[in-house]
Amino acid sequence: MNAQASLLQALLSKWEWRIEVVLVLLLFGVLFFRGWWILRSRGAVSATKLRLVAYFGGLFSLALSLMSPIDWLGGQLFFMHMVQHMLSIMIGAPLLCLANPFPILVWGLPSNLRLQVGQFFTKQSRFRQVLVLLTRPQYCWFFFFAVYLGWHEPAAYNLALRRGWVHDLEHLTFFASAMLFWWHGFGVAPKFHKPLPVWGRLAFLLSAIPPNMLAGVMIAFSNTVIYTYYESIPRVWGLTLMQDQRLGGAIMWIPGSMMFLIAGIVVLALGLQREHERNKLVHVPGASTQA
Repeated sequence: MNAQASLLQALLSKWEWRIEVVLVLLLFGVLFFRGWWILRSRGAVSATKLRLVAYFGGLFSLALSLMSPIDWLGGQLFFMHMVQHMLSIMIGAPLLCLANPFPILVWGLPSNLRLQVGQFFTKQSRFRQVLVLLTRPQYCWFFFFAVYLGWHEPAAYNLALRRGWVHDLEHLTFFASAMLFWWHGFGVAPKFHKPLPVWGRLAFLLSAIPPNMLAGVMIAFSNTVIYTYYESIPRVWGLTLMQDQRLGGAIMWIPGSMMFLIAGIVVLALGLQREHERNKLVHVPGASTQA
């Protein structure tokens, strides 16, 4: 009972309000809301409440992942570290991308700065040309899994938990690669490349399931301790090393894989909705069918 009370007290006191994280989240939150408000006041149909909710839901997921007791527990329990990863790259990043934030964030900038930023994304811009080359869908897919699976290599994983700056680098690369992945998966702005059809984006997302599932299964069914860092710290919640590892692998395997499936269903549903709306426009009553 005393152990449970101590753990509860630790959870309530382990919120770490990191100034660098708070400032970044606050900056992007203010920019998005300002851009959304400007567009909505001008009657833009893209400034929907749903996009606002999705965006701030993504920011909240990132805050929860990086500053709540989940971050502290990730250093005590392997399965909580998996929960932390899911919050940032399987929930936070896709919610942000679903909000299609780029144009709204640009509108949130001061007008003079908005024009300067816009110059970087014109077709003649060298910056844009380099981005087009480096951010092709296949490159972003491989980059995401190189980062995602690479940080689960035992030596890299153990080092990240022993060195704060390495842990921060892990989270930064996780998030950056996840944003690139979901950017292509949902087909949102900025649209540098030839847009993938709905079936192409569906294949892009679902092709992520096998490698994610394989990694989770290998961890869950391993007969040895993979992440030896957890051998050097006291155990909490009465979980043994192997129980913790199997639970973490199962979280990566089942809920993690389901997120790609859910995203595929969302993409398919949105594609069908757009197709329905196009058909309604084509078959407007009384509309002329002559060329």
